[in-house]
Amino acid sequence: MSCNMLVFNHKEFFWKRTILMLLIAFLLIPAGQAQRRVSGTNIHYEEGDWISYSNTRYVNSLAIGTQYVYFATTGGITRYDIFQSRWNFPFTTSNGLPSNNILTVAFDVGTSHLWCATTEAVCYYNPGSRRWRTLYYDELGMSGGPVTSIGFSEHQIWLVTAEGQTFVASKSDMEFIKETLRTSEDNKDSIIWFGEKGFVPLTLPQFFLPDGIIFFPGPDRTYLQDFKLRQFDFSYYAVDPWQTLWFGTRGWGAGNANMRTQNMRLLPFGLIGQDVHALASDGSGLWIGGVQHSDPIKGITYWDQKHNTWKYFEARYLTRMRSDDVTSIAPDGRYVWFGTLDGLVCYIRSKNQWYSYTVFDGLSDNYIYDVIVDSQSVWIATEDGLDRIDKHSIDKGSPIIEHITNPADKVTVFDIELDRQQLWAGTNYGIYFYDTVKRIGGYYRGPNGPGARIVTAVSANNDQVWFGTLTGVEVYDRVHRVWKGPPERRFATNLPVITIKATDKAVWVGTEQAVYKYDKQRRTWRLFTTEDGLLDNTVQAILPAGDYVWFGTPKGLTRFYWNAPYRID
Repeated sequence: MSCNMLVFNHKEFFWKRTILMLLIAFLLIPAGQAQRRVSGTNIHYEEGDWISYSNTRYVNSLAIGTQYVYFATTGGITRYDIFQSRWNFPFTTSNGLPSNNILTVAFDVGTSHLWCATTEAVCYYNPGSRRWRTLYYDELGMSGGPVTSIGFSEHQIWLVTAEGQTFVASKSDMEFIKETLRTSEDNKDSIIWFGEKGFVPLTLPQFFLPDGIIFFPGPDRTYLQDFKLRQFDFSYYAVDPWQTLWFGTRGWGAGNANMRTQNMRLLPFGLIGQDVHALASDGSGLWIGGVQHSDPIKGITYWDQKHNTWKYFEARYLTRMRSDDVTSIAPDGRYVWFGTLDGLVCYIRSKNQWYSYTVFDGLSDNYIYDVIVDSQSVWIATEDGLDRIDKHSIDKGSPIIEHITNPADKVTVFDIELDRQQLWAGTNYGIYFYDTVKRIGGYYRGPNGPGARIVTAVSANNDQVWFGTLTGVEVYDRVHRVWKGPPERRFATNLPVITIKATDKAVWVGTEQAVYKYDKQRRTWRLFTTEDGLLDNTVQAILPAGDYVWFGTPKGLTRFYWNAPYRID
């Protein structure tokens, strides 16, 4: 794809470029690497170094353990602490699982091992070592489809496939052999089953729920219906020793109910949609947004980290919220601003009200790539230019939108960054800079740096401004007014940069194939992929948070403990 093509046909540059580069990257991966299997937890990391969150609203089965209730979802294994009544972090591919689509989950009381099954393997977690191990079906000599039931007797582990074939192994050696139906039937009274064979149908009472949600029990179908008339089938349920019913649904996640009082509640957890294109912290929690292409349920996620609660906002059910296809987020006290594919959206938290601004209000274009705020202004990067909204005019109810770039330029602004009174913008015409005090700006046309090349990302830190391009990074020393070139070029990426974040100690660069970290002190590059703990190699959003850093990917949100004192990357 040439630069000229990108300049003249850039309406969907943000998305087409990503898809194209992913296809190229896939074709260039060696066959051995493409088929590499995950054997379990990456031994170079400790548990908690990589933690990921995705869409866990679709539950396949569950298992009640001694401390947690485990839910097998399409986004990993979620864990609800029975005694503390709170969610703990989930187990995903970041922890060593081969897939996040978990079909069956089981807990062995005798060993305290947690087991699960995916379409290609069974896995078990040792709480002593805090490590997962993966056993692939073909390596075990198993056939008959994926495992749908897992059982435990005193000394043995039992697996039953979708076609009804039974395999058994001693807990001491994990060597599975095929057994006859007769053998398993002879042991059926001593086996505790989970999954398909562990499900016990019950005649459920009429449970009561808040917020207009209705429970419909039935012999053929049990489901919940919300006030929007959407229906969510029960996929699995089980009762614990304290007479609490734990259940999973297809689309609304997990919940529990008191069998005595007949009160039911939902337990929201995870992202409403797995794609994460934007994330921002407001000091109390994370705002998370993305573009969900196929899921009928989509929206914006707010994770209140202080109270560990999750809340969702869906545009189709909120007045004046024009779009929830989010590309950028900027919390600003009582306001939260969202750049979307169809306008600028503002949420007034104190009033729980939403407002949207489009070309009819004066925006250069409805397609917004980035939004940032300062004490006086809201700055908007759009498909057709850079705009500014006077915050005082918003408070008065009549927003005044000013076009910063010349509308005749038809410049696409991909990313913007405030650096004191200077605003830097990455555009399809190169770098645009604007003095927010003197109110003057222009395009950089020097011989060094990116010149007139497309600049996709910008990040300023101290005396340096980092720019992402279609062929890597460039660094500008704004104090000495010199271009320093790509640091340690032999380690740097030549891939198109999606996003970049510079901090005091490190610079993070998101691409379609990995996230790169530049260590400023050691002057070295290090790349991280799914083999380390990312949910996906395409990193679309980065949020540094002290010793941690958050990554937004097409498959969810990942937190990395990058500055762990016991590890040097």
